[in-house]
Amino acid sequence: MTRRLPTALVLTSLVPFLVSAPPAVLAQGHEHDHAHPAASLGSVRFPTSCRPEVAADFERAVAHLHSFGYEAARTAFAAVAERDPACAMAQWGIAMSWYHPIWAPPTQQELAAGRAAAEKAAALGAPTAREQGYVAAISAFYRDADRLDHKTRARAYLAAVEELARRQPDDHEAAIFHALA
Repeated sequence: MTRRLPTALVLTSLVPFLVSAPPAVLAQGHEHDHAHPAASLGSVRFPTSCRPEVAADFERAVAHLHSFGYEAARTAFAAVAERDPACAMAQWGIAMSWYHPIWAPPTQQELAAGRAAAEKAAALGAPTAREQGYVAAISAFYRDADRLDHKTRARAYLAAVEELARRQPDDHEAAIFHALA
């Protein structure tokens, strides 16, 4: 039997952290990478349609993403993409690693890199509705990056990931990404 964490529970569990975190932590620039030793990352269950032999590495990359280890996540997702070039979710992960929702907006270079990865993920075509939802959500952030401001794009991502969480109520990852948005 799978237990479902209500989105509201996930959201309310993050609020005390964000409220109690010292201002210096919240104000840190996105140039910092908070990589953690692999043993301290915990475990993530994030099934994809990618090749089975990259599943553990993909989930480890998501764990880095959850731990705000953006550079480590990006490197890990790139390694997954190299081993499985048809894995749209590896490109999704790379795009996600350039967007730091609780820190400063991406630079123009980061936006370009993230947008390229999101476009590649969309071009590869995620085969499941769940994966399509993840790709659509990050694509919403990077869409029109040359003409829309960060706040508008962040709201587009929030709306898309909220829709993903609504359509995938048993997907804890969707709830987590929604909460972080």
